[in-house]
Amino acid sequence: MQEETSSNSLKKQSSKWTQNKLGVFWVKTRENGKPYLSGQLEINGKKIPCFIFKNDYQEGNTPHFQIFEVTE
Repeated sequence: MQEETSSNSLKKQSSKWTQNKLGVFWVKTRENGKPYLSGQLEINGKKIPCFIFKNDYQEGNTPHFQIFEVTE
């Protein structure tokens, strides 16, 4: 029987996905009730905190989402 358990499957996928991961994000809600993503990207060892917002002003060939670096 060549049945693969889910734990073995997760180990194989986890390794590949872990190697390719660029960051993490959480869903949050603005005061106006609209959701956004808050998290960070890691590029060349540098962690960059950022927000991702849905582009509510789409016209033509504009992106659906925009990412902004958090600056203080």
